[in-house]
Amino acid sequence: MKYKCCNLLTGGIEFRYYGVALCQRVDHVGGGDIVVQTYDEKNGGNFKFNIENYLAKRHEIINQNKTGKIYHKCEGCVELREQEWSDERSLKIFQMILHHWTKCNSHCIYCYTNSNKDYYNKRRSYKVVPILKDLDKNELLEYGGICSFAGGEISCLNEFEDVLKILKKYDIFPIFNSSCVKYERKINEYLKNGNGMLIVSVDSGSKELHKKIKQVDTFEKVWKNIGKYAKSSKKPSLIYTKYIILKDINDNEQAITEFLQKSKSTGVKYVLMEIDHYYFIENRDNIPKYIIDLFYYAYNTAEKLGLICQIYSNSSVLLLQGKWANEFWRPLIFDAGIEIDKYSLRSVYKINDNKTFEKYDNIKCAASANNLTYPDIWKACEKSKNNKKYKINNAVYFYAEDIELDNEKLNWDKINKVINKKLF
Repeated sequence: MKYKCCNLLTGGIEFRYYGVALCQRVDHVGGGDIVVQTYDEKNGGNFKFNIENYLAKRHEIINQNKTGKIYHKCEGCVELREQEWSDERSLKIFQMILHHWTKCNSHCIYCYTNSNKDYYNKRRSYKVVPILKDLDKNELLEYGGICSFAGGEISCLNEFEDVLKILKKYDIFPIFNSSCVKYERKINEYLKNGNGMLIVSVDSGSKELHKKIKQVDTFEKVWKNIGKYAKSSKKPSLIYTKYIILKDINDNEQAITEFLQKSKSTGVKYVLMEIDHYYFIENRDNIPKYIIDLFYYAYNTAEKLGLICQIYSNSSVLLLQGKWANEFWRPLIFDAGIEIDKYSLRSVYKINDNKTFEKYDNIKCAASANNLTYPDIWKACEKSKNNKKYKINNAVYFYAEDIELDNEKLNWDKINKVINKKLF
């Protein structure tokens, strides 16, 4: 059925520090903030999530949107788009955001925890692993989805590796948001294998500004860790450095230039530009033109440096809606939904016994065309990647990236090796 909806309503869940919500957007006219269950810290970390209530609220909103009258909290959201939405898709969760914990090793002046850092670093968060296991048990997690660790800081999350085990079971693609104060072996492993992404909100390119914004003296350590991740990352597009424009602090061309130059010299090719969330919410109709100009400046300067600059989250609302929409240029937008198609749903090759080849845009396409399931194709590709002979219905499946060069041209020598090794 064709109606206005979004990926978050049809399959999203957000684990916040004070409860569970359907989506993370709170930057539009309707205000979002669709919380389905709250968490009280007085419960001592115990939190029994009610799956039935979550599903009921999701379907209530979807059914209302089907009538043409948009749910009031969704009004004006940039995520909404009119298209054919599958009823089957709304039964599974394929886009998760985790920021149920609040402990961090930075002290960013724009973070909500800045008001009482000692409290937020010591507060008792609920555990998300039991909830994920419950969702797994009820078969509500979709294969090939996406999960964003929004934090707290990942290195301060005791459940980190246990969460990753559940994600791996469903080939869910993780986006790690990290301060990079501490180097994480698991993050590097995912980047190296090409099945995870890292976003680091550095917000500066100089030591003095970094200390002022982060309120910790970790400039060299952070950029050193970013460089290590960038060097081992399978693809440049798997690591982003982010710059949040903060009024009267780093809102000038020199600071942005230093950030872009530092990103480039550290081996990063992709950067994100954002605006301070709370400043934007309070001043959405009165953002000064010079801030808009700074986004344009960052985009052009990045291009000259050979970097790819995209806008992020609140900035997409700022530049695509209201009085500034289409005023200057059509910016590149970072869209987590697109990342699913880019990485988790990887292109797949099929080799038949007669040595003929077929290529599919993603795992789901390969599964559908061959009357197989997503897990069938995914497991076959994973085994092929590890050089194990594995056939389904007399055919071998493997990721296109395993035999294609960076320019997406076929590497025939590698193909022949694959054929000989896996088929004969």
